Amino acid sequence: MSWRLRTPETGLLVVDVQEKLVAAVQEPAGWVDRVGILVKAAKLLEIPVAITEQVPAKLGKTVPAILQAAGKIAPVSKTKFSAAEAGKGLGKKRVLVAGCEAHVCVRQTVYELRLREVQPVLVADAVGSRKISDRELALQEMRHDGIVVTTTEAVLFELLETAEHPKFKELQTLIK
Repeated sequence: MSWRLRTPETGLLVVDVQEKLVAAVQEPAGWVDRVGILVKAAKLLEIPVAITEQVPAKLGKTVPAILQAAGKIAPVSKTKFSAAEAGKGLGKKRVLVAGCEAHVCVRQTVYELRLREVQPVLVADAVGSRKISDRELALQEMRHDGIVVTTTEAVLFELLETAEHPKFKELQTLIK
């Protein structure tokens, strides 16, 4: 099966971009900004978005910038590390996955989505971990196991398909 993204069959899953986690996850630089870009782009392209929070009473709420970008989308609280249930709930063939941490919740989400017959597309520059080595090894493992690992900009241009897309200029502004 091709991983080619088409807007009608794509969803976005934002995994646990929460206050206490974000404070501890510094790498890669700007990863939270790219999660925000993905959420804004999904809204422009009318792609459904799900946001999860891992035990928010302990780890805090989703960071304000992501909540603001999401608008009326309410985060779903979870205790299970995998957020695949929320991703499957989007009802799409392919789900873009962003968030943290790469080696725990994101990794388990990606593998469980695949088990549930949803193709995950990991947006690597919008995924973080507290330790660089954990992030890099998780990305390497997932890529080696056949998970599509890509970047925010690649995903957005893939969804647009052409510079003649009616939302091209708006999305281009988000990337710059």
